[in-house]
Amino acid sequence: MASPDPALAGAAAVALTGLAEAYRPRPVTPLMPWRYPHRLVKPYVVTSRGRSWDDEMVAAARATATRQLEFDDAMSGLGLGVVVLHLFDEGISLVVQTWSKDFRSRLSLFSGLAVDDLRPAPSGVGPTVWELEVLTHERSSYVHHILNAEVDIEGWLDDALDTRPAPKLDGIPSGT
Repeated sequence: MASPDPALAGAAAVALTGLAEAYRPRPVTPLMPWRYPHRLVKPYVVTSRGRSWDDEMVAAARATATRQLEFDDAMSGLGLGVVVLHLFDEGISLVVQTWSKDFRSRLSLFSGLAVDDLRPAPSGVGPTVWELEVLTHERSSYVHHILNAEVDIEGWLDDALDTRPAPKLDGIPSGT
């Protein structure tokens, strides 16, 4: 595929083509909201092909996220947040985003080889395209349900992104 812009020729064009060929959507699974005193969090799990998660992994991620959420609350947080646990081929990442009083959000990233090994990500690292899919949805949900004149907390909690494949109902019945 030829690059339409000479600035993106050569190695850059090859890199973009390689990324485009390797990209596959990943299922986003919303979890039940985490309710704390004075805080509500919408948690998600994103998985690459062949990765699975369990309640123990979510509990470990929640412990890491909770420490960050407590810090964010002290830094002008509004008590609303989003957590994304992302299981990918090379390891795990955790994104913690909270909304603050000045129309901003606080964004913290953690990474590790396992969920009990999560450490703050190196400075300058940002969310992956799959994590940004969740954060983009959550930004729209926050504006629609919270920043409107009615402040619909339950509507915000119910507005969760779910990209898991739908079960196929046209197969052979199992008989159960």
